[in-house]
Amino acid sequence: MLATAALQQLSRDLATSVDAMGLRSGEFGKPELVTKAAREAERIFQGFAKAKPSREDAYSAARSLLRGDELDAWQRDLVASAVAEPIREEQGAMALGASGFSALLSLYEAEARQGDLWRLTWHGLLFSYFNYDSSLAKDEKTRLGWEALRAFLERTWPLIDRLAGKDLVPDWVNILRKESNVLTVKPVENYSSAYLRGETEPTDRLGADLGIPPSSWFWHALVVGAVKRAAAASDAEFRRLIPQLLRLIQDKPGFRDEALEVILIRYHACQGAPPDERLRNYVCQPTVWKNPKLKFAGIATAWNRVPDPVWNMVLSWVNEGNLKAFFDILAARNNSDEGRLAFWSKYLKQISWTRLVFGSDTMALKRTNSEIRELIAGEEGAYAQLTSKPEVDAFMMQIGSYLVIEFSKKPNACYVYQADQLPFEPYDRHYDGGTTDLAAGYRPEIGCALRIVHRDGWDDRAETELRLLGIRPDQPNAQGAISSGTAATLATGTRGKRASTTFSQSTPRRDGPDMAVLRALIARFQGASIDDRRSTTNGGRLWINDPLQRRQLRSELVALGFKWAERRQAWYYPEQ
Repeated sequence: MLATAALQQLSRDLATSVDAMGLRSGEFGKPELVTKAAREAERIFQGFAKAKPSREDAYSAARSLLRGDELDAWQRDLVASAVAEPIREEQGAMALGASGFSALLSLYEAEARQGDLWRLTWHGLLFSYFNYDSSLAKDEKTRLGWEALRAFLERTWPLIDRLAGKDLVPDWVNILRKESNVLTVKPVENYSSAYLRGETEPTDRLGADLGIPPSSWFWHALVVGAVKRAAAASDAEFRRLIPQLLRLIQDKPGFRDEALEVILIRYHACQGAPPDERLRNYVCQPTVWKNPKLKFAGIATAWNRVPDPVWNMVLSWVNEGNLKAFFDILAARNNSDEGRLAFWSKYLKQISWTRLVFGSDTMALKRTNSEIRELIAGEEGAYAQLTSKPEVDAFMMQIGSYLVIEFSKKPNACYVYQADQLPFEPYDRHYDGGTTDLAAGYRPEIGCALRIVHRDGWDDRAETELRLLGIRPDQPNAQGAISSGTAATLATGTRGKRASTTFSQSTPRRDGPDMAVLRALIARFQGASIDDRRSTTNGGRLWINDPLQRRQLRSELVALGFKWAERRQAWYYPEQ
């Protein structure tokens, strides 16, 4: 009787199990049913194979280890997945730097050699290895603890691999069997090389199967390793790899700034360092480093990561792009280029600062014209707007110690002002565009340095008049003001007062300054004189005396490479 009842109960249990597996909906012997069940079993198995203990419990165990408390057997397994976790109550310290961490690793290793180490405990340590964020490490002891963890994983992986067997194994075991080099002292070397070849799939698969978080040291090492490997190549090869490097940075943006720093410094070292439009467009995005013109406004502080000559290089690319955009897009729209792009391109290497000023018509066109939309977006935070001339745009550019204002449409003339005697503030957000500000040079009492009217033959006249101001066309093989580090930056002044101009010192030329330019400059400042002693046998110098120590003359002399001698109270040109 009891046997019959037990048999009936067993039959009912079997029926319940069959219903739960959905086997009544199909027919026995169908392979797809077996495959589906096997896949589900595999999914469940892989989930268990990567299971981690409660985060709170693991965190508590790590905190206890860090405080020097003795861990029980259960806590020793729990803590494995949290040894790289910053502990809030201990000012962000990690258990990797705990005094008892080395002894804990020794205990784990002894268990692994005896075949007693729980596989999930080893996986927890693997998780901590990749979860380590070097930027959060508080001291050298923590870094050494992480290195000890790496060495432990490298030593014990063969033991874990052997114990895992040949049958059904977790994904992370399979991937480590193929990619165990991630546990070595050079964990990313192969992957950084693959990335430069455009082979990203192996690394992506590794990251997914091992659960490597975005903040991991692994991605940092991969990005920096790839960038440095490319930087070590020849100029031509490095420049060829830039698109691939930018894609890598976009995929792993957490380490973008450090990578861009290396890329820009290396690019500046390239022979000639020709403008790279792709690199310029990426780094100057408002969401990346922003327009380099905004550095001194305190808005684009990322540019402080690179030396001034590197910043100047990218600034020159932006200035060149602005010059071409103004005449190719804005002035050309009104058929009013009149050869101005070709004319001002002759001074391109000397242009140290630019600013676009858009009329309301241009601002409205950004909704329908992609070219203008991209131009305005690229100047976000740097451009200004005209309020009274909707159909007109303006372009500011600084050459030496002069600020040039060009307009996009006739009958507006071009005005050249001394940069420290501007009748407007150079960083205003809005301008009238007329004789109250940008075109104030039309008024005789303002006394602008030069007014250029674009009538027939204007370019020849303008070149002659600019020479009188000490502005000459670029020398074919000369280093420009931008690329040699003599970029000028305008500081915001007060309307109606003088705005200051500050120059960084330039690298002096071996053959000295252009004496014709220097004489023309000194002639403009009464009382100043040239004292050229370079022909003397005792190694004399070229001196400039200015008893009044005028700011404008100072600015122009610094731009030419002169230095101030405090003892003599005069300017001298340094010998090489």
